[in-house]
Amino acid sequence: MLQILEKLGCKIEHDSDKIVINSKEINSFEIPADLMHKMRSSVSIVGALIGRFKNCTFTYPGGCDIGKRPIDLHLKAFKQLGVNVIMKDTNIKCIAEKMKPSEITLDFPSVGATENIMLASIFIEGVTKIKNVAKEPEIEDLQNMLNKMGAKIKGAGSDVIEITGVDHLENVSYRVMPDRIEAGTLLCAVAANKRKYKTNKC
Repeated sequence: MLQILEKLGCKIEHDSDKIVINSKEINSFEIPADLMHKMRSSVSIVGALIGRFKNCTFTYPGGCDIGKRPIDLHLKAFKQLGVNVIMKDTNIKCIAEKMKPSEITLDFPSVGATENIMLASIFIEGVTKIKNVAKEPEIEDLQNMLNKMGAKIKGAGSDVIEITGVDHLENVSYRVMPDRIEAGTLLCAVAANKRKYKTNKC
């Protein structure tokens, strides 16, 4: 993810427990295909680029082969927000001259689609409403961070999220919530072993 951000023009400093990202000088709206293919969550950058620059070129994400995981819900929502989605082979280009608020009902509560719609809608004048959204705590964490930056989002954790457009966002320092899947993986690894272990709280 950091490599993708650097390719887009972000300046990044990081050590063991902190990352500082300066996105002021982003100068590219194309996510490199080789990096896009390495990680499923790379698709979340699309909503951020569309929201800020009304422009993004990318391909289908990779990284996770657990069954079919299309991005049709993402693209359908972008179109409802006024984005022109142009597809050629595996390449996708999203351009929006004028985005519009909309009421979007997801076919199923997709985490990635919920996040992408939130990110794409931040600067749209008016109120965008998303129904049948994902309720995972990461959605609430994203809402909390964006609101700390100056966004106006409410409803994360419920069935409906509302985004009221703002003009800009501010710099922010934010501690991201712990990774539930990573914690669960470590617990399963311990459970699979016959020995006894003492562990600190997760």
